[in-house]
Amino acid sequence: MTLDTRNTKEAWWVPFYDDLLAETLLVREDPTEVEATVDFLMRILELAPGSGQRVLDQCCGIGSLSGPLAARGFDVLGVDQSAAYVERARRDTSAAGQRVNFVAADASAFTAEPACDAGFNWWTSYGYAPTREHNRNMLRGAFRSLAPGALFALDTMNLAGVLRAFQEEVVVQRETPRGLITMTRRSRVDLASGRLLKRWTYEADGEQLAVHDTSLMLSMPHELGADLEAAGFRVEAYFAGIDGASLTLDDPRCIVLARRPA
Repeated sequence: MTLDTRNTKEAWWVPFYDDLLAETLLVREDPTEVEATVDFLMRILELAPGSGQRVLDQCCGIGSLSGPLAARGFDVLGVDQSAAYVERARRDTSAAGQRVNFVAADASAFTAEPACDAGFNWWTSYGYAPTREHNRNMLRGAFRSLAPGALFALDTMNLAGVLRAFQEEVVVQRETPRGLITMTRRSRVDLASGRLLKRWTYEADGEQLAVHDTSLMLSMPHELGADLEAAGFRVEAYFAGIDGASLTLDDPRCIVLARRPA
């Protein structure tokens, strides 16, 4: 049986953020990469090990970074609109002995209380709202949730690098509790709207399990910076990845570091 969400009136993200996506893309299989990501976040967000600093993981998904950060001695607040992902994050971090406060909420409307000492939005969770102004509301939510002087990191795609090496089709296979899952993602750029349109198809044992469509707002790095500044932040740096390298035209990834003014 195929779950086809292309013609439903339900909010697009409700069926999209399912176990299939979690198992194929959100479960981090390389602990070395996770630890390197945590090291990078600690460095750029000015986090001291064991300090107990309060950290916002905006759009935390299944808690793939929330847990490892909590293990380093931080007070982590993970927020995601998918209640199923939040429940899984609670279950997984509890089993690992990690204490994290997870909240199921719309990141655009959520405000952390008390305010956090740092925050981040990782793995391209920004840009799925229909307009730039709607997308900026997510950054405004981060701004409201941070203490004056706090740093915030936004991780998304570098449009120049993505277009230079554009991949119309990406296939990912993962062993999951339900067996081998094949995810095929077909993409095209809609130049008229400035959006990246993707169709996600999941299959197992020759059977199609689900089909989802998504639409992502495309932004050059300076536009991401402008979005952060419109939310009240001051942009401090652009990175190509967790190695801290400077951004170039060839890099597929863009990490923008910004600060809430003191």
